[in-house]
Amino acid sequence: MKSSLRFFLLMFILASNVVFSASISVISTGSYSYTQQGDELIGGQKASITWNIIIKDSSNAVVTISSWHAPFTCEGSYTISNEKDYTALSWSGKNNEDSECDIPSPQILLKKSSSGRILIHSELFPWNNKGWQTVREIR
Repeated sequence: MKSSLRFFLLMFILASNVVFSASISVISTGSYSYTQQGDELIGGQKASITWNIIIKDSSNAVVTISSWHAPFTCEGSYTISNEKDYTALSWSGKNNEDSECDIPSPQILLKKSSSGRILIHSELFPWNNKGWQTVREIR
């Protein structure tokens, strides 16, 4: 009886550990890009912003932002933390002394979908910051 109880307890611990580790969404090093199209301008073109995210290693990232007639903030160095369901990128004030960011941390969230695509969510997105959007991998 004791051996079957120990076996059950061991299997439960192992299964719990596997389920927990499988749910952690770790984003691989590499380059990712996301573009939002915004309001139509007088000439018929649309304003846009592109976020280019370079995951340098497990704890550091760099975000560069390019814009066509749209304001942006929070460009620069980010620290990475891996949460249970997503990877959080937080703007690093000490490493970005010449720029500013008025959005609270974490500014950018990344996660893998069940199909393996990388998804992004951020309060930085001015036109559609609801839900998760697909990023483009630039490897």
